[in-house]
Amino acid sequence: MEEWINREATLSWVVSEDRTAAEVGSGDVGVFATPMMIALMEGAAVACLKPLLSEGQTSVGASISTSHSAATPVGMKVTATARITAVDGKKVDFVVFASDECGPIGEGTHTRFILNKERFEQKALAKLEQTR
Repeated sequence: MEEWINREATLSWVVSEDRTAAEVGSGDVGVFATPMMIALMEGAAVACLKPLLSEGQTSVGASISTSHSAATPVGMKVTATARITAVDGKKVDFVVFASDECGPIGEGTHTRFILNKERFEQKALAKLEQTR
């Protein structure tokens, strides 16, 4: 898995009204929401890992630490890049960056774990049985 180090993927979105802080509930301003920036960063990490996974595997986010340093208005394109920095068994660490058409807007680190998708979903659904 050493060959995974420095592999990266990039995703872009155009900021729409439904991706603003006012719409997602993370504030009352009509600019790109921090939770949406984080989702885009995670999406880039997912895209980075997906071609490396075996049949039946997926990855799930375990932690993310980010800064959101600049506002992006509706209509502007935002791009996030995730780059693998370390692999330790099923744990994969990333550095993540986001920018809009005027420059950087956020950065941070993200950790994902590789696991069996079916087993993970079954374990989550089993929680419903515990509440009945």
